[in-house]
Amino acid sequence: MSFQENNIIIGIDTSCYTTSIAAISLGKKIIFNKKIMLEVKKNSNGLRQSEAVFQHVKNLGEIDNEIKDIIKYYNVKAICVSKKPRPIKDSYMPVFTVGYNFAKFSSTMMKCELYETTHQENHIEASLLTNNIKNKEEFISVHMSGGTTEILLCKKDKNKLDYSVEIVGGSKDISFGQLIDRIGVKMGYNFPAGKYIDENAIKCTTKIAQGLKTSVKEGYMNLSGLENQIDKILNKESKEYICKLVLDSIVRNMIKSIVYISRKYNIDEVVFAGGVSASKYISNELVLKLRKYEINAYFTNPEYCTDNAVGCAIIGVNKFENKSFKHK
Repeated sequence: MSFQENNIIIGIDTSCYTTSIAAISLGKKIIFNKKIMLEVKKNSNGLRQSEAVFQHVKNLGEIDNEIKDIIKYYNVKAICVSKKPRPIKDSYMPVFTVGYNFAKFSSTMMKCELYETTHQENHIEASLLTNNIKNKEEFISVHMSGGTTEILLCKKDKNKLDYSVEIVGGSKDISFGQLIDRIGVKMGYNFPAGKYIDENAIKCTTKIAQGLKTSVKEGYMNLSGLENQIDKILNKESKEYICKLVLDSIVRNMIKSIVYISRKYNIDEVVFAGGVSASKYISNELVLKLRKYEINAYFTNPEYCTDNAVGCAIIGVNKFENKSFKHK
């Protein structure tokens, strides 16, 4: 194998609901991509941080044998890990300390470099993997997940590898993921409920007579009112129709926010990341409807928009190459 094929970077991300490890060659070929969903009790709306931390420790131990096989055939040049949720000073969440300490110990044992990144940057980089956007130096990224609904202005300094990420819109209360999961659990679906809501919404052939009322101002949304509206009709409409109403409201909220932000910053490319963006109903509707406003919406494959460590590995490759270039 060539130098680029034989040498790899390992990425690690321990988020609120997924333990993720990936390996990518210096030529950016994905060698390994493993994700283990954390177990959530039935009729529950999520996990405590302490419960998630315990499961991450257990899961990383179970992945041990698969990692052994990788390092048997490839040279590990570096490990890149999500150390915190966002690239801001006071960002912190206990779950990420598990991945960070595992990466730190592993890099010492393997005698390789350790690079740090954030969960949000991991998502952004993974979402760009299969999308050939025109301007990777400045674009809008939408992070829609179980705990986050943020619209981000992403800029890359030509002298740096990291993005400058500024929150310019999003939810002021609950996230899209929380809205979907809360309603899904009320309808009897297991947590997380996204796939059930999406399947039902796609199956529903009933036209929406009147959509839910939305509250959007200058790119920011209030979403808790949507849950209250659904509660009033939960036992009056079919599950399929309720699911379609929920996802339709997400689409309409997002369109209002993105159109405002796109015009404000004169940017016509939006890249979506996070588990909620894996919804076929949402992605199909947003691509079609944003096109009417001359805005290009990009969605990536489900394995890269949901929690993963591929983005971490790509960031690690970029950091390794940059360091190597400086030493030449």
